Amino acid sequence: MKTIITPKTLVLYLLICLMFVPLVSISAQGEIAYSQDFENGHPPEWSMDDGWEIVEVDGGHALSGQGHTWARVDIGPWEDYVFRFRAKLEPEADLHANIRLRHEPFQRYYITVNQAQIAIHKQVGEEFYERLSTGPGQGDGWHLLELEVEEGLVSARVDGEESTSYEDPDPIPYGGIAFESVGSGIVLIDEVEVELGEVPESPQQPMEGELSLGELTWVSTGGPLGGLGYDIRMTPGNPDVMYVTDAWAGAFKSTDGGENWFPINEGITARVGPSGDGIPVFSLTVDPNNPDTLWAGTQFGGGVFRSDNGGETWRSMSNGILEQSLTIRGFTVEPGNSDVVYLGGEVASWEWNGEPLNGVGFDLTKGVVYKTTDGGQNWERIWYGDNLSRYIWIHPQDHNLLYVSTGIFDREAANSDPDTLEPGGVGILRSRDGGATWEELGVENGIREDELYFGSLYMHPENPDILFGAAGNDAYIWALDYDIGAIYRTKDGGDTWERVLDLPNASAVEICENDPDVVYAASASAFYRSDDGGDTWQRLGGSGDLQQTGIAFWGSPDEVAGFPIDMQCDFRDPMRIFVNNYGGGNFLSEDGGATWVNASRGYTGATMHEIIVAPNNPAQVFATARSGVFTSQNGGETWQGLSHGVARAMEAYAIAVNPFDPSHLITTVGDAGPVPKISHDGGQTWREAEPVVDGMEFFEWGVMKTILFSPTEQDRLIGIQAESFCVEDDSCDEGYGVIFSRDGGETWHFSNLQEGIGTDLAFAPNGDVYVVLYPSGHLYRSSDGGETWEGVAENITAGVDVRDRDPDMPGPALVSLAVDPANPEKLYAGFSRGGVMVSVDGGVTWEASSAGMDPESSVVDLAADGTHPGVVYASTAENGVFVSTDGGETWRTLNEGLRTRAGVDLALAADGSVLYLATSGGGVFRLGTPGGEGAEEAEGAEEPEVAKGAEEAEGEEEVEGAEEAEVTEGAEEAKEVEGAEESAKPGLPCLGGLLPLGVLGLVLSRRRRSEK
Repeated sequence: MKTIITPKTLVLYLLICLMFVPLVSISAQGEIAYSQDFENGHPPEWSMDDGWEIVEVDGGHALSGQGHTWARVDIGPWEDYVFRFRAKLEPEADLHANIRLRHEPFQRYYITVNQAQIAIHKQVGEEFYERLSTGPGQGDGWHLLELEVEEGLVSARVDGEESTSYEDPDPIPYGGIAFESVGSGIVLIDEVEVELGEVPESPQQPMEGELSLGELTWVSTGGPLGGLGYDIRMTPGNPDVMYVTDAWAGAFKSTDGGENWFPINEGITARVGPSGDGIPVFSLTVDPNNPDTLWAGTQFGGGVFRSDNGGETWRSMSNGILEQSLTIRGFTVEPGNSDVVYLGGEVASWEWNGEPLNGVGFDLTKGVVYKTTDGGQNWERIWYGDNLSRYIWIHPQDHNLLYVSTGIFDREAANSDPDTLEPGGVGILRSRDGGATWEELGVENGIREDELYFGSLYMHPENPDILFGAAGNDAYIWALDYDIGAIYRTKDGGDTWERVLDLPNASAVEICENDPDVVYAASASAFYRSDDGGDTWQRLGGSGDLQQTGIAFWGSPDEVAGFPIDMQCDFRDPMRIFVNNYGGGNFLSEDGGATWVNASRGYTGATMHEIIVAPNNPAQVFATARSGVFTSQNGGETWQGLSHGVARAMEAYAIAVNPFDPSHLITTVGDAGPVPKISHDGGQTWREAEPVVDGMEFFEWGVMKTILFSPTEQDRLIGIQAESFCVEDDSCDEGYGVIFSRDGGETWHFSNLQEGIGTDLAFAPNGDVYVVLYPSGHLYRSSDGGETWEGVAENITAGVDVRDRDPDMPGPALVSLAVDPANPEKLYAGFSRGGVMVSVDGGVTWEASSAGMDPESSVVDLAADGTHPGVVYASTAENGVFVSTDGGETWRTLNEGLRTRAGVDLALAADGSVLYLATSGGGVFRLGTPGGEGAEEAEGAEEPEVAKGAEEAEGEEEVEGAEEAEVTEGAEEAKEVEGAEESAKPGLPCLGGLLPLGVLGLVLSRRRRSEK
């Protein structure tokens, strides 16, 4: 979609623009709030109904729509703005361009655009006001459309010439944008841009008493990284098309070589999690005979799905699967015959044993191999054994010769004996007759009896008698008093195996297709490369402080990558290697494993724990997750890891920021031990607190999962254990009450509450603080910073009346508290499976207050808005977010755009302008647009971010406007700036000021680089 011109022509064009800057300065003054050119595939902020897709057009990409269907953008809203885009419409096509679009209540201006006419319409609820004004259409070919709203004036321009306008006496005040195709012809859209007007404050900063966020749509930030990653696949013949899977977030696709990812789960019906939003896609394979055909398998339920259009849609293909709880671990398609497909899977103990059966640390599983000979219409089980199966390889010359790996690091074999610490296992399976019979390759073939767990297997692309396997098991490496795990190699088709690399708990191995001498191997603590086919190995990428955390982690220095579960070596470059991780997202190395970068943009399945907003900046947030500690300086647009030094481990829990000094942080990271970690530079460096609480070691006291700074006394903190998960199933161990610190977390002391588990803390603006203890349900208050506590109310939970309660589930427990900032006597309490209660007398008496929400909702967090009295938000584990505008008397859902409703924590900016939701399995979502310092620039970016939300990678050297011309050194001029064909997309008008100068500098700098 880009005009190709030479640097010479572009420079001339920009100089001409500079001559006319004063003539267009009015249109250049506005702030660019959003831009998108669709060159990076499917943008994550766009949700598209069937009929809309990204297509290749004129050497670039554009948005294409047909039929009566919507393409929505999860951004905005804004008040006065220009909605600018380029469009090309077939004669039968009609486009509705929506501006000031609101969802609750539904309101919009929709401008009908076709070749013959442009018409302005309005809709408010069910009332339609049609053809308020009309004007000439845009005609054939590409044209620049500008739809402007300024107070009540709505106008439409084509290529700078006004077509029509309408002055609304009762205007819609604000809203977002969307496209709706309504005709039979095809609509093409490109280069979308929103330019703000002069007064963008409302509704971002509403008057006191209004609901600031109630009309907005949640935006998935796409981060931080994390999740239960599994497979990563690259398409043969087109390596820029890639896929990853996640056991919480589903399947994702990239069309730009892994730079950006978007979900592809339409038709995959399997769901998990408390909210039923988790999409447990484990395995995915690209058919080598037809890259548009994909196979995907889910965790639990035996869900086999097939796509014949590159993941756009899926259909179930599970006929013949015998197990109810089958987890599908891998697929393989026979070369040259797509009708023959094999799958390997795991059978949970509750199915084969009749009830759950745990080993040393994980489920005792059996495994299966299935085969179809009719493209998935029917499946037949051809192997059933004592450990799960995963990788299946077919000999390229003899399709009856099969190899199957069995076992994985986080399951135990059904034939193991946890009492005697005998790991059991099956090793490698081999069949010479297409799966009719099998032999186990194990101890007699050279594999150690304690290393029969092969979580990864790879066949040499040129010599199929050579295979590499990664052996390891997490449970037994900790249970035994010696290391187990290694990389094995066979050179004779599996008859004999040799240990070629001692790698404890090895979890992944990969041979590069275009250079089989390059082999990669990994575990959670180390990454290796061999350049001679596995004879010798070089350790790369491991980092960490063994004395502090007990383990060194491979990967980038600021993020914990987790367990490497699958690798993908680039078909074009053996030094370019992707690793998808169980617990840490997707990473990329372009130097053979020496250095790593996060390659998960748009893809996250992170299980979050806490999120907080900096007291002085709504755009700055800190968050903890299973994958570590993170921060974002721009409202979640980009995320940076803070997991280094003594904080470099998984399972980060508590996070707190000092309201008097936002650079002062404190966190706890479970896998790095229970001792709190302290930073005075915003998380760039960490040190540990004193390891005792008044003489009791933190290892005995436990991990603080909630820590709060006092709002009135600098360096005063209070901490509790906050064991919410054990509360849910009534399995909590003994608790030790509440502890406090007077010196910023350096030392900790017992309060007078030394029994029970504190489930939540809440400060009042005057410094009083409340805590509730489990299992008693008693509420306490402290007026001296948490040192002494007095009882306020006993067993509040007894007042929760839930009808039709499940008799097999524990009763409600009080798990969340909030104090109304405008009325310190008003408290809100949230219960697991019990909704909300409210107190107006400082917690002495309570009344149920859950009207509008499911009375059995588990309200895991509450946030009262201090700038908008009466506004309270509640996050639930099952039903998303609720909002009340009447102080908790009534509630309504606030879930527009929320793909994952399993909330775990809320964070509301001090000015009420932005609300963040941390979820279980979906990362962080944002409601509202932060305008604080740092919102416009990603930390560390080399170039200013011109358009908020644009799909440019952090640090990318292009600036908005430079993409209007694709500069090819030495190419002939394709078109002159003037005199271009009518059907060509017109160039952007000169935007004035800094943009032409920036583009000119960019062109010259690129030319200098190309001449080096």
